[in-house]
Amino acid sequence: MNWDDLHVLAVLEREGSLAGAARALGVNHATVSRRVSALEETLGQTLVRRLARSTPLTEKGKEVAAIARDMEQGAQRIERLTHAAQGTLTGRVRLTAPPVLVSEVIIPAMRDLRADHPDLQIVLSANSHIASLDSGQADLAVRMVEPQGKQNIVRRIGAVEFGLYATPEIARLSSQQWRFIAFDETLAHVPQQRWLEEFAEDRPLDLLTGDFHSQFAAARVGLGVALLPCVMAQPCRELVRVGAQQPEARPVWMVIHADLKHAPAVRAVADMLVDAFSKS
Repeated sequence: MNWDDLHVLAVLEREGSLAGAARALGVNHATVSRRVSALEETLGQTLVRRLARSTPLTEKGKEVAAIARDMEQGAQRIERLTHAAQGTLTGRVRLTAPPVLVSEVIIPAMRDLRADHPDLQIVLSANSHIASLDSGQADLAVRMVEPQGKQNIVRRIGAVEFGLYATPEIARLSSQQWRFIAFDETLAHVPQQRWLEEFAEDRPLDLLTGDFHSQFAAARVGLGVALLPCVMAQPCRELVRVGAQQPEARPVWMVIHADLKHAPAVRAVADMLVDAFSKS
């Protein structure tokens, strides 16, 4: 039995289709189909139902996939324990954080770490979704949402303040003439978006985007007033802060997988993050 075939089955169950599994694995769908067929032949069991738009697993396929997931988690735990046992600052550390924190805080702080530890490879993922440390998506994470659960090491390392920013031309207008740049429906739930909607009242939110970098770019060319992280907007000479009101600062949390808390490389990256956010 080929372990890779079991891994493919577990991913197929998670993604629900050959195309989805192929994207997750970085291969073409024919490779996924071939590996599943090989596993079916080895086991003498039909594991999937090949439909036009989906590839659901049979009951036997679900049983095998559940065992494969347990094997996958065990392999990931071995990797973490091996990583933690490394006594030198080499190898790979996977870090995930929201895009605005990556560009404005983390990357500017990496110069000294890279100079001191040239053999350390950092895989930096700028992503707004909550990456799973348990599934091996990251070794440590920076989040603007308080982490839940007790299986990981959690520490509050700072806060992000927000302010209203616009070009000087817009700032000279009456506040009743302001038009706003805001998040689209994918981030309608975040606290600063709710605050902006209340602040704007009946004034238009007529440019909606899914990220701060787009809002920042739009504000810089005079498309409206944007509620931006101060760490991003304050240094920009093309923008000025408008209005005295602002929402509460959002806390920033660092999360480290418990198995890696003593790994020297992970600790070095964690120390960099603590220092960077204490200065931001």
